[in-house]
Amino acid sequence: MSDRVPPKRMARRIARLLARQEPDDNYVKKIFAHVRHVLGFPGRAARQRRLPELLTEGEMTRFYDAVWHAAEPTHMIMIKLLLYTGVRSAETANIELPDVDLEGLKIRIEQGKGRKDRYVPIPASFLGELGQYVAQQRKRKARYLFESRLHDKLSTRWISEIVKRYARQAGIEKRIYPHLFRHQLLTYLTKKGLIDAKIQLLSGHASRQSLAIYQAMSLADVAGEYQDAMKDFPVK
Repeated sequence: MSDRVPPKRMARRIARLLARQEPDDNYVKKIFAHVRHVLGFPGRAARQRRLPELLTEGEMTRFYDAVWHAAEPTHMIMIKLLLYTGVRSAETANIELPDVDLEGLKIRIEQGKGRKDRYVPIPASFLGELGQYVAQQRKRKARYLFESRLHDKLSTRWISEIVKRYARQAGIEKRIYPHLFRHQLLTYLTKKGLIDAKIQLLSGHASRQSLAIYQAMSLADVAGEYQDAMKDFPVK
């Protein structure tokens, strides 16, 4: 059709109309799914999301036993932090010493330019170990919680390799990677009865639909339930 509006121009028209609705990604996807339906186009088969294969409690214990026997303080603290908080590798690498609030049992996670930072709680049982490690890092005049010998922050690749090393030593054949611990923790907290909104607050998953909930909820509202749940966590 010679009089058909070019796709790019039509996209601009649609974008101007949608901009008034302050859309997020999910909203836009739903609109275009409905547009396809109204126009009579066949629907696309939903892509199945592959669920991660979590560690059993026994595998979790074996994994941390390998870490414990290696007796590398930095590795022990880092892996416990990943297990207890579910923070991402990049977030872990960026934690600076002032971000660690030992008295408040929480750690500030920097979210990047234009995004509000969040806090994640740490178990009370972890306070002694973490406090000693932080004191040592301060003596070294470190900037980051985890640093190389040259005082550079660790790379996400390095963190991933450390996790894989201990998985091999523990004889675990499943694919073990730092982000798996995030799935592990959030699944564990769900089983312990924490509701979705509270888990989203801890994990940093946010959407426009849940902002109203977050505005009325602070970390203090979650901390008590988190501390109770972590008393039974397989790794002590």
